[in-house]
Parts: sequence; C-alpha cells; structure tokens
Amino acid sequence: MLKRLEKGFKRVATSAIAAMLPEQQRGVRPDWRAREYRVLFLRHDRIGDMILTTGILRAIAEAHPTVRLDVLASPINAPVVRHEPYLNEVIVFDRHAPAGYPRVVSELRRRRYDAVIDCMVTAPSLTTLLLMLATGAPYRIGAAARGNDFAYTLPVPPRETAEHLVDQLGALLTAFGLQPSAIDLQPRVRLTVEELERGERAWAGETDDAPRRLRLLVNVSAGRGPRQWPDERFVAVVRAALSARAGMDVAVVSSPSERGRAAMIAAESGARVIEDHGFRDAMAIVARADVVFTPDTSIAHAASAFGKPAVVLFVRDFARVWGPYGTEGRSIESPTPQLDGIAADEAARALVRLLERVEPARPF
Repeated sequence: MLKRLEKGFKRVATSAIAAMLPEQQRGVRPDWRAREYRVLFLRHDRIGDMILTTGILRAIAEAHPTVRLDVLASPINAPVVRHEPYLNEVIVFDRHAPAGYPRVVSELRRRRYDAVIDCMVTAPSLTTLLLMLATGAPYRIGAAARGNDFAYTLPVPPRETAEHLVDQLGALLTAFGLQPSAIDLQPRVRLTVEELERGERAWAGETDDAPRRLRLLVNVSAGRGPRQWPDERFVAVVRAALSARAGMDVAVVSSPSERGRAAMIAAESGARVIEDHGFRDAMAIVARADVVFTPDTSIAHAASAFGKPAVVLFVRDFARVWGPYGTEGRSIESPTPQLDGIAADEAARALVRLLERVEPARPF
C-alpha cells in the first residue's frame, strides 16, 4: 500500500511540474567547442552505480577541451571518484537530510551550470528531476522514453540493443556528439599509490616474503535480505575452491556489521578474514586480488573497474543489467527473487572453472 501511495504521489508531482514548465525548443545541441561549458552530472545514489558510471564520466569530460565536468554525488558514493583527474569537482548531496536541501540548491544556482545530466536511464526519479530543474541550467540532458522527457531540452534516444547499465548510460554521450559504440566505456577507478600499497599489505602482510599465491576474494555481505546467501553455501564454495587450487590464499571480506559472520565463514572453510577501513580501502583489496566471488554488490562492480575475473550471484532478472562489465567471469542468476535459489554446487562449479584459467598476478 505504501509503495502504491508513493508511486501515485510521484506521478501527481511529476505531472504538476510538467504543467508549470514553459515550452522550450528541444533537440538543439550547443556548440561544445565554442566556449567553456560547465556541466553537472547527477549521480547521488549508490556506490555501484557510481563505479559503473566512471567510463561515461570520463568520456564526457574528455569529449571537448571546453567541458568542465562536476558530479553531484551522495555521501556514500562520492569517495569512488575522489581522485579522478577528469573531474573538476565532486559536490556531495545527502537526499536523506532535507535540512540541507536549501544550501545545495543555492550552491547549484551559484555555479551557473550550462548543462545538467540526468543519470536515471532505467527509470525516472522525482528527486533527480527536481535537482535538475533547480540548477537553472539551460541545457538539460536525459534518456528519452523514461518518463521525464518533458523536462529535457536534449532528450537522447535510448540505445535499442543496450541491456547493461553501462551501455544504457552510453546513450547520454550522443548529446556531446559522440558515438557510444566507438568509445571506451569500461568502468575504472583511480587509486593512489598509498592505497594500492595498503591493499597489498592487507593480502601479504607487512613482512611476508613468501612467493605470490593465487588470491581469491570472497565477499559475504549483500545488504538487503533477498540478496543474502546462506553461510553454509559460502563455506561449501570456499572448500571446493581450495580443493581445486591447493595453496590458494582465500580472504573473506564483509560490511562492518557482518564481521562476526565473515569470521565464522572463514574459520569453517579454511579461509581468513581481511577487514577494510572504508570503501576505498575495500577497492584496493579488490585491486590486489586475482579472482572475486560475491553476491551482487558494489564489490562486483569494483571487480569490473579493476579488470578482475569474478563470479557474481544475482537474483532473478538482474544479471543482464548489473553483471560484470568488460571482464572475464560468470553471472549466476537465481530462478527466484531470492538469492538462496542458487545452489552451492552450481556456484562452486562456476568458480572452480574460472580459477582453472587464472594465474597469480605479478608481485606488486
């Protein structure tokens, strides 16, 4: 009932906004080379979404030397792009703190953006719509046929054959005169040397001079209930992997709230626990791994960003949009809306097949 009420409210609010907007000439693209253009990309949602968007952000920022690209990020996903050289600035917006809305709107107005980009290419968002309009930017870019076309001055047609989120986001590049199929859209995240060194120490320890072993990273946290996978199945998968690749280094990671669960899974399977200190630390641990096994979470998208082969577990109908992008691996999709529809032996077989094709990376 609450969901239906929420959807009804959003429809009414969106219709009211549409009625108040003046008619504007649509489809007119600016001459991006004529002068400097300040552009804002709205991506104030989850960590994984930001990771998958990095290839798009990079392409927009590098499309023309006159484009200065900012990103409006959430408190949790802003750290993902902290060190990206192609971004001018990262502005943090907490949609869960309404008291801060006036300050953010005032700041966006003050910056006088020339163009603003709606990131929601799969479904419309009322919050994103309001933020886009609040900027006062004369050019508003978004994916057509998703429900907010009335608000865009540059509605871009969706890519008909695109399924993965990265490829759907690629449609936005046409507003900058780019052909998505000719652009490298691979997600990438820049880590500092210090971060990479911390990631290496997490695996090897401070004084470990032993030969480099194959590293399997197992993430056991998945947030919401439907994406939780039973502990005993993680244990069974890790045992199968160790049986197939004797001497492999297997590390278990988790969210801070599930450290006890991770320790139990590690102890029962013959693995060990690595604790991260924030998501950038977790990304560095992924970057120094060789193979990743995880439910559908931001860790899966970090594996894509660092080119790590991965086996990722998905609930029904999610793999085609959110699966590993541009890297070797396997998506296993549950036949049900619950992740526990995936059997341990199916996941173990996929992981063992992947491990058979991977060799340890060179020492850092």
